[in-house]
Amino acid sequence: FFAKDEIVSLLKSVRDTQRITTKLTNGNCNGRDLICLKNSFAVFPNIKKSLQNIISKIEPKKAKLLTKVEENIDDLQDIFSLIEEPPLVIKEGGIIKPGFNSEVDELRAASRDGKSWIMNLEAKEREETGIKGLKIGYNRVFGYYIEITRSNYKDIPEGRYVRKQTLADKERFITPELKEIEDKILGSEDRLVDLEYKLFTQIRETISKEVVRIQKSAEAIAVLDTLCSFATVAVENNYVMPSITNTDEIKIIAGRHPVVERNVNTTFIPNDTYLNCNDYRFHIITGPNMAGKSTYMRQVALITYMAQIGSFVPASEA
Repeated sequence: FFAKDEIVSLLKSVRDTQRITTKLTNGNCNGRDLICLKNSFAVFPNIKKSLQNIISKIEPKKAKLLTKVEENIDDLQDIFSLIEEPPLVIKEGGIIKPGFNSEVDELRAASRDGKSWIMNLEAKEREETGIKGLKIGYNRVFGYYIEITRSNYKDIPEGRYVRKQTLADKERFITPELKEIEDKILGSEDRLVDLEYKLFTQIRETISKEVVRIQKSAEAIAVLDTLCSFATVAVENNYVMPSITNTDEIKIIAGRHPVVERNVNTTFIPNDTYLNCNDYRFHIITGPNMAGKSTYMRQVALITYMAQIGSFVPASEA
């Protein structure tokens, strides 16, 4: 029972991976959906480990279903490692983690550190040329430029700059390095958003190629979830394991209606049932309204159905 509780606790972190997988194949997955996958995959290794621990304590013959479930759960850690914590809106940037793509890192740095880049370049140019009055400016027409007064024009190293604009008392120049920084800074945010979305769709496509693995694991998790539910209600409500036979008999000793017994203020009165295809083909049930005739019929059907789907049943014997 305690082993089951450990798995139930882990299953609380698993989201509806089958539904998300459908969205994934349709290209409709957003950041939140991928995070749901990531959070689900995070506990898969621990679920497998807990299952292995349980299986090791059970006879192999009795552990066939659990063994199959454990084998079908892929830990999917390769997909887990691809997904970080993205925002919900995937077309507004901030969805690619640092270090994943060098161009994204550069554009992000340009958006964040562009001003300091210009200041550092200005200081470097002043030091290397010896022109203390050198400065880097910007306007919307020409972009970034290096500005030097005519009085310092003679100190410019030959071939260092390319003239961009001549004014009355100063000259404006560019260099390949300044042009490169300008290209990174100007429009870096728009390019960053576009690039991040492109990378996101690539990651989504990469994950969608593994959809068969994800679905197989999701189906195994669904079976495990069902088995845990069966185990929980069996322990909490004193159910018994039914015997499934090849005969034509239904034999229930002290059967109870699984829903009604949980919703009445008084003690539920159990009833026996015996039916077969020979001497006991039907029962005649009589009594006043609200005496429990329909409840009795439904409890037989429910107990039979619960036994067929693999659940323990509300009875002392079945």
